[in-house]
Amino acid sequence: MFKWLTDFVDDTRIAFAYSHYENDCRKKWVDDAERMYSTENIRRDITARMVVPTLYVSTAFDAPIRLFERELQNNAQAVSDAKAKLAVLTRDYKAELDRAYVTLNETREKLDLCNQSLSSAYDDLKNAKRDLDSWYCKAEGNWFGNGGKKLPDHAFFGQDLSDRDRYKSRRDSAAQEISRYKAERSRLGERFNEARSAVQHIKDARQKMFDLKKAGFDKRLVNAVIDRGHGEARSIDKKVAQLTKSRSAYLEQAKDELGVNKLEAEIRRLEQACQTQIRAFDSESATAVRKAKHREEWLAARDR
Repeated sequence: MFKWLTDFVDDTRIAFAYSHYENDCRKKWVDDAERMYSTENIRRDITARMVVPTLYVSTAFDAPIRLFERELQNNAQAVSDAKAKLAVLTRDYKAELDRAYVTLNETREKLDLCNQSLSSAYDDLKNAKRDLDSWYCKAEGNWFGNGGKKLPDHAFFGQDLSDRDRYKSRRDSAAQEISRYKAERSRLGERFNEARSAVQHIKDARQKMFDLKKAGFDKRLVNAVIDRGHGEARSIDKKVAQLTKSRSAYLEQAKDELGVNKLEAEIRRLEQACQTQIRAFDSESATAVRKAKHREEWLAARDR
């Protein structure tokens, strides 16, 4: 009566177990394909046949190519150094210093004005505090004096609260100005230091130019070094290209004479056949066979 339920449960359990079975089968299938179409022996044969040509290539081609490559590196460094010298020798230091000093002097003037304004703001703050303190000193005896009456907001004669508020406003305004000028002074100070450093860097570079000239370098000589370096680099490149071409031709001839090309073609055929065999694992027919076999084994193990 409940066979349909038993079948449903079995189908579910079989499907769940199949994924592990599938992975094991795939691994075995791939291992078998790689064994069947192994290229290991052929590769060993190729290595053995190419021992003498490989040694010849290392001595006749690879070693001189490495020497030429080191020459190219040294040559490139020499050209780079010469270009750096040329850059030092060709700068217009007078024009650069004139511009740098203009920036430095303009920044110094702005910084001096800022310091003057900051000093004035400190004076304003000091005076406002003094006037406010004086106002409070006078007010201490008559804040609730005059018959217990407060000071008026405005008065034609004597103290009033408007004077106090004015002193406070001057004090607060001066404090704000001080904060603003201090920030401005900091910014201008950084710009001044940068401008002064720029002047010094130009002077340092100019001194390098003097030193180079004292050592006998000039633009004509350095340009000659650069041109010669470029010419040598082109010559070395041609030699490397010729050696590389000869190396390839020699290897191709050796492989043909020793039968290596045929062996490599066989390796490509085996590798292609191996991949075809591996892909066949996922074909519909192979998958159906595995599923049927797995189901049969699963049921047999449980006496179904």
